[in-house]
Amino acid sequence: MAVVTQEHEAILVVDDEPAICSLVKTLLELEGYAVLIAGDAETATHIYEEHSAEVALLLTDVKMPGMNGLELADRILRKKPQLGVLFMSGSPGATGGLACIAKPFTRAQLIGRVGMALYRLPPARAQVAAAGIGLQSTSQRIS
Repeated sequence: MAVVTQEHEAILVVDDEPAICSLVKTLLELEGYAVLIAGDAETATHIYEEHSAEVALLLTDVKMPGMNGLELADRILRKKPQLGVLFMSGSPGATGGLACIAKPFTRAQLIGRVGMALYRLPPARAQVAAAGIGLQSTSQRIS
């Protein structure tokens, strides 16, 4: 788990696949974000309770064993309605039109969508960020 700094509010990343958590954490930290990770919704709930003041964005997989990402978001949003939420899914339609990044995704797509969800960027600016303009591109895809 990263130490939450005063420079950035924290992003809580939740995925039941450790490799995805690790890779997303690394990519976000390279951009200067403070990142907290959890492998399931229950752990994420506990981490959120410990760091609720710092957590500005929940980035969660939709399909996980036990409580899914939609239920997790609902639970946390009841406590902090202004929290940004971005879902990750291999089936983006599973979120019913909520903010979602489709797996697999590139670094640029991840950073663009996180920026849009976290900073509530105007759509045109967010689309530019998602396209990777101004970001170092990588062909690495996260699945």
